[in-house]
Amino acid sequence: MTTTQDQFLGLALLALLVTLGGELLAVTLLVTIGVTSFFLAVVGLFALMTAALIVGVSQRSGPDMYDPVLIDRSHTATLPDDR
Repeated sequence: MTTTQDQFLGLALLALLVTLGGELLAVTLLVTIGVTSFFLAVVGLFALMTAALIVGVSQRSGPDMYDPVLIDRSHTATLPDDR
C-alpha cells in the first residue's frame, strides 16, 4: 500500500472511533461527523485503489524474457534426427 492509501485507511479507522465515542457519549453531532468522514474516507480509498489498478494494468510490460528463435532452436536440437 502507498502512503496515501495508509492515510485514508487511518482516517477511516479514526472515523469509526469517533462514531463509537459519539454513540457511547450520546452526542449526535459526533456520530454524524464520524459516519460522514468514514464514508468519505472509504470512497476516497476505493477511488485511489481503482486509479492505482488502472495505471498498473495500463502500463506496458517489460521485454520478453525469452527469445522465440532460441526457444525454437532448443526444442528442435533435442529431436532424435538432429543428433
